[in-house]
Amino acid sequence: MTKKTVFKITPQTNVRATQGDRVFFRIPREKLRPAGLKRLLRLEKYNNYKIELAALARQKRFSPPEQGGHLIFYLPVPKSWKEYKKKEMHMKLHQSKPDWDNLSKAFFDGLMSEDKYIADVRVTKRWINAEEGYIEFISELPNFPSKDVLV
Repeated sequence: MTKKTVFKITPQTNVRATQGDRVFFRIPREKLRPAGLKRLLRLEKYNNYKIELAALARQKRFSPPEQGGHLIFYLPVPKSWKEYKKKEMHMKLHQSKPDWDNLSKAFFDGLMSEDKYIADVRVTKRWINAEEGYIEFISELPNFPSKDVLV
């Protein structure tokens, strides 16, 4: 039968293991590699975003069409910017991270289990001088013939 020993890591701890011993070390979460922890927190935030977006879409009874949509992301200006720059950038095109493709990917991942049916969408990013950003979806007439559209 093996013995189970648990040690806390301290500089003075000497461990001598004999055959058949199992040694476990408890490492506090803050001592873990920070990059791994940051990635975990990003994944949690992303999953929460998708859940909240899906709930809002269900509440508004929204499902994106396969084509003929204009997706606009209004992203808030950073709080660190000076007031004149915030006013100057209001409603101008957003040309920094996050990328438009990552934003649209997150949007469709949150709303659909399979987004392969989306064939044609226009995506725009804009700055907005507000505390919170928002997403606008404008349904437009389809540009291409589809099996669902009578010509």
